[in-house]
Amino acid sequence: MSEQALRERIQDIPDPCSCATGVPLGIGEMGLIESVKRTEGQVTVRLHITSPMCMMAAYFMREIEQRLLTVDGVTAVNVEFDHDLKWTPQDIEPEARQRLAARRITMLGGRLLPQDSAQRRS
Repeated sequence: MSEQALRERIQDIPDPCSCATGVPLGIGEMGLIESVKRTEGQVTVRLHITSPMCMMAAYFMREIEQRLLTVDGVTAVNVEFDHDLKWTPQDIEPEARQRLAARRITMLGGRLLPQDSAQRRS
């Protein structure tokens, strides 16, 4: 299975924080998958984290391992995390960003946040 096919196999793993907002997004839509590399039976997945306080590392590792260890020829899965905090909200796929924005407007009773407030919170 190609590296792209392996990426596709994990991209819809739900991001728990997006689920908590009422807009469930996969880790692919969130832009959390930095890379997927395969060397023979070993697959290494490198993920971005959105915050230094992220408590979901064990969840992401378990979900990725469960999905990839069922692939023929995959004997080991290593999940690494980017602790340099390179992820930004701009990494979210555009359509998913629109869904999140629509949810925020709904939560605010149809009112938009002032542009400078929205940027500070991102």
